[in-house]
Amino acid sequence: MTDPQASHPQAGSSTAALSTDSDWREDYAYLLGMQAYIYGYPAIHFAKVRYDSLHSPRDGVAIRVNELFHKRRLSTHNDKFGGSPMRDAIYSVAWLNLSHEPIVAGSPEAGDRYVGIQFAGFYSDLFGYIGSGPAGNKAEVCLVVGPDWRGDKPAGIDTVLRSPTPCVMAVARVSTPGGDDLAAARDIQHRFFVTPLSLWRDGRKPADAPAAFKPFGSTDPLADFRTMNVAMRENPPPPADTEVIKQFGRIGLGPFAKQELDALDAATRRGLERALVDGRVLLGKLAKSGGDTKVVNTWAYGDINWGRMAAAGDLLGRASPQAFAGTLEHWIEHSTKLRTFVDADGKDLCGVHRYVLHFAKSELPKAKAFWSVTLYDELFNLAANDIKRYSIGDKSEGLVYGRDGSLTIYLQPDPPAAEHFANWLPTPRGPFNLFLRTYLPDREVLEQRYVPPAVRRL
Repeated sequence: MTDPQASHPQAGSSTAALSTDSDWREDYAYLLGMQAYIYGYPAIHFAKVRYDSLHSPRDGVAIRVNELFHKRRLSTHNDKFGGSPMRDAIYSVAWLNLSHEPIVAGSPEAGDRYVGIQFAGFYSDLFGYIGSGPAGNKAEVCLVVGPDWRGDKPAGIDTVLRSPTPCVMAVARVSTPGGDDLAAARDIQHRFFVTPLSLWRDGRKPADAPAAFKPFGSTDPLADFRTMNVAMRENPPPPADTEVIKQFGRIGLGPFAKQELDALDAATRRGLERALVDGRVLLGKLAKSGGDTKVVNTWAYGDINWGRMAAAGDLLGRASPQAFAGTLEHWIEHSTKLRTFVDADGKDLCGVHRYVLHFAKSELPKAKAFWSVTLYDELFNLAANDIKRYSIGDKSEGLVYGRDGSLTIYLQPDPPAAEHFANWLPTPRGPFNLFLRTYLPDREVLEQRYVPPAVRRL
């Protein structure tokens, strides 16, 4: 996920090639620092997103620890948080701190509508859901516990979800096309809850949660590594990764650091500075390519291990595209995403041109909940446009289908002919990219056998 609020050293001030005019310490720090950055990037990113949402609220987003913040409207281009926000649902967000006690969370029953909460540890992988899922929709109450919690499940709790880290990001969604349906979606949204166990069980005032630390400023060339060190001490990596993390400690990184970054020799610091520059460039390239995954008709399937990347041994994919371009990703049985940055000829999508995305009837995505195509700018924010239309999908009102059941979406900056206006997805004048989402996807999509049409330039 790109973070437009965060500044980083600019690419070009370093090179990925091993230095020929420095001693081995710089080269060693560079190589190991790149690995550490890949491992720790999700924690760096989460630390920044958490601090911004708790202490530097923007656009009316003012979140408190262990409380749900309800965003009562659909996302728009004014939401400059990156992360490719979903346009087909209203969100609720909570930052949970489990260091003192567990948190009770609840999701309401909502018929056939997609409704639920996903829970992620501080390294961006998920550890569970409540609410809608492949088995159906149901009201559910869960106890979210920290990695060291020991106890019995209280009465009234349906399930216990154990987080791998003390700090958790929870995201709730209520699907809605907006318009007249928005009021009903908001009513459901307000039936979500998170509350400390002591307050839920007997009304006792919970202990104050620790304040989120402030990430280090961008004027420091080692700022991201300093932020990573604090984040990894607050949210220790799993014991299975101990031997790897100890290697990072040899160059002042991670919870096993042998010395502070400022005490390192000059060559080692130079290597770490280079690693931060080139590491960010690498993650950006991976995000644009879609990562190491299947590509069909220019569309990159999301990784089959989304949200479970560490368990699958893919720490690079966890860093990017997962955390870098999306912050959180769903388990694929809940949602799949296909992304494209290019047209049928392999050329970058850019709003100086006009395009069509034509689905034959047999090519329309199959999903139990819904599907949609959403357009983003190069910073993974919704692209600004005069009619405030950011996505088109099977829940969109007024779509015009062909007599043969086909659907054509028009991608261009200016309005098309009047008969095509309902199917127009406005583009910015510059670069853009597309997400094709399915919620509760059909087996064909889950198994990556589905082939969407390519975007064709007119």
